[in-house]
Amino acid sequence: MTSKFVNGYLISFNTYLLQPVQHDTKVFTHVIDKHNELIVTRKPMHVLRKSCISLGSTYEAAKQSAKRFFGNQHKLPIVVAFDYGFPCIFLPTYSPNSIHNIWIGLHAIINITPSKTGCVVTLKNDKQIELPIQYASISKQFVNASMLYNHYMNERKQLSQDSPYHPFF
Repeated sequence: MTSKFVNGYLISFNTYLLQPVQHDTKVFTHVIDKHNELIVTRKPMHVLRKSCISLGSTYEAAKQSAKRFFGNQHKLPIVVAFDYGFPCIFLPTYSPNSIHNIWIGLHAIINITPSKTGCVVTLKNDKQIELPIQYASISKQFVNASMLYNHYMNERKQLSQDSPYHPFF
């Protein structure tokens, strides 16, 4: 596979997956998004942190927000940004600090199926990614990310119902 190399990248709803790849002695990020695949000359965690900052938050704030909802669990999904009130949530496959961790956008997952070596994740663009992760583990991550999404959508609904300002009435 020939991928374009870039120095920076901002995560959005077009982003499907951030995967670490070894390039000589460095770790870069293989990005799969709606339009193409590319290699970012930085680690996935760097891309994630820079995206959070550029989109109005920090990785630490996103992590703390997830901890408030889930408690002190490991491998928490995080909200990278909001787009018109919809949370852009990414879930980790391993510990976020692991060099092997892959970040997957909740919005990008169509299906997860078990395989002999772990699981296969089917993305919106019909690309299938074989991951050496137990099916039960990635399923739990998917459920947690879905719960976080529902939590934020319920908060959004509550805020709109509580608002004294109704521009369309």
